[in-house]
Amino acid sequence: MKKIWLVGFFCGLLPFLFLISQSNPVYAEDELNCVLCHKHRGLSRIDEDGQFRLFYINEELFESGPHRRIECKDCHSDIDRIPHDPAKKVDCTQECHIIEPSGQTKFSHESVAETLAKSVHGKLDENGNPKEYQEDYPDCKSCHDQPLFRPFSIYKGEKIAGMSKRAITRCKSCHTSGNFAKDFYEHVTTRLHKTRFPMETIEVCAKCHQDKGFRERHKLDDVVTSYKETFHGKLVALGSEKMPDCLDCHIVEGENSHLIEAKHVLTSAVHENNVATTCRTSECHVNAGPQLASFQTHVTYDREKYPMQFYMLVFFKALMAFVLYFFLTLIFLELMRRLFPSFTFFKEKHTDNYDQVIAEIEADRRSRDR
Repeated sequence: MKKIWLVGFFCGLLPFLFLISQSNPVYAEDELNCVLCHKHRGLSRIDEDGQFRLFYINEELFESGPHRRIECKDCHSDIDRIPHDPAKKVDCTQECHIIEPSGQTKFSHESVAETLAKSVHGKLDENGNPKEYQEDYPDCKSCHDQPLFRPFSIYKGEKIAGMSKRAITRCKSCHTSGNFAKDFYEHVTTRLHKTRFPMETIEVCAKCHQDKGFRERHKLDDVVTSYKETFHGKLVALGSEKMPDCLDCHIVEGENSHLIEAKHVLTSAVHENNVATTCRTSECHVNAGPQLASFQTHVTYDREKYPMQFYMLVFFKALMAFVLYFFLTLIFLELMRRLFPSFTFFKEKHTDNYDQVIAEIEADRRSRDR
C-alpha cells in the first residue's frame, strides 16, 4: 500500500515538474549556448602534455567584457559540433563578423599584431630571424588576460563601467534600435581613458620582468623593483593614479601602445636623445630639461654595470653601521655605569702597612704644629 502511494505521488509530481521546466527553460547568455556547460567552475581536463586545462567562463565577466557581441564560434572556428573535440588555440588576428565602421570591413586585430611584431616584444629580430627563447615573448593573452575596464563615470553616487546614463540618453534620441548606442558609447569611453590602474599595468609587466630566470636569459636588470624604489613607484603603491607607469614612459606620445622599442633604437621613447621629450609631456614634467631626463630610473647595485652606485651603497652601509654601533656602545657603557656605579676597570694600589701610614700622618701633623 505504501509503494502504491509513493508511485502515485511521483506520477502526480511529473506534470508539475514538466510545467516548471517549460516555463523556465535552461539557457546561457551567449547565442550558441556554450556557457551552458562552460559556466561550471570544475569544467577541466588534463591535456596530452599533462597540463591542467580549465575551461570555466565567468558569465558575468563575459557579458561585461569586450567580446560580448562576438559569438564563440567566431574565435573558436574549428568547433562544429557538440560535444566537440579539444579546440585549437585562438588566433586573435582572424576576422570577426563585426564590421569596422570607419572602413566598412570585417574587424581584425591583425594590425595590432603587426605593430607588436615590430616592437621589442616581437619574436623576430630586425633581419626576420626568430629570436632566442621564443617562449619568453608575449602574445595577446599574456597581457590581455581578463577584462579590466575601469569605471570612470560617477552619476549621482552610482559608478557605471564606462558610461553615463545621462550622456547615453542623448545618443538614444537618434540611435533607437538595439543596443548600438550603449555599445558604441561604452567602447569609445573605455578606450579614451586608461583601462588599467597604474599598479595593474606594473603587475602585468612584472609577470615577465620580475622573473629571475627571464632576466638572466635576456640579460635584463630588475626594472620592476628599481621602479618601485623611485618616487613614482612609491606614490603608485600608495594609490596615486597620476604617476606614470611602464606604458607612460616606454611608448612615444601618440603612438600605438603596442609599439614598445628597445632603448638603443633611435625612435624609442627611452633613447638618450628622446628621454627629455618623453618626460616633457603635457601630463608630466612640462618644463623638463636635459638634466631631469639624465636621471637613471632603473639603476641597480650591480658592481659591473653601475660601479659608482655600488660603491656608494657600500660606503653608506658602512657609515650607517659605524654610527649605529658607536652609539649602541655608548648606550651600553652608560647602562653599565648606572647598574654598577662603583665598578672600575683599573683599581688604585693600597698599602697593607696601616700603622706606618698612621705614623707618617701624625709626624706630618706635629711638624705643622711647630
